[in-house]
Amino acid sequence: MPGALALALVLAAGPLLIAPASAAEEERAPPGLLAAVEGRPVAPALSLGVLDGAPATLAADAPPTIVHFFATWCAPCRTELPALADFGRRSGVRVLLVDVAEPADRIRRFFAEGTAGAASGPVLLDQNRAAARGWGVSLLPASFVVISGRLVLAYEGEVDWADSRTHAAIAAAAAPPQKNQPKEAQGEQTR
Repeated sequence: MPGALALALVLAAGPLLIAPASAAEEERAPPGLLAAVEGRPVAPALSLGVLDGAPATLAADAPPTIVHFFATWCAPCRTELPALADFGRRSGVRVLLVDVAEPADRIRRFFAEGTAGAASGPVLLDQNRAAARGWGVSLLPASFVVISGRLVLAYEGEVDWADSRTHAAIAAAAAPPQKNQPKEAQGEQTR
């Protein structure tokens, strides 16, 4: 019987292994802004089943993509999803929603209720939390911007998708590098 009790405690704590931002934290701090990822590392692999669809993979040559980890039980996630969906529609940036460790029927009901708006992109299923671990997710929601297979922007917690600085950060990260300026523009004189 002690083994059964231990198993029950582990199963009950499962959702807590990746914690949402607490309500108190959300009241103290407004939604955040995406931050640059130092060194622009190659994005972790992402190949998951899709809710009601074929498996999806994040390819190195994919267009700019937001990879957004969430769960239906996470209050900040529920608050953020409509704004993320609106951002995806208005900006044309591809959005991959990654649900962390929930049954497919719960996710379907969540989006059918309409409280979080419609899904802004395919809903990938991270049933065993392997993708969340691979991406270093410790807090939900968590958002990552991937451009040309590189991780360029990230934020754990609710992002302010309506803030013009969020739009500007993604646009700047997606912009091609500037070519070398002529020497005159660099302050050197030519003879």
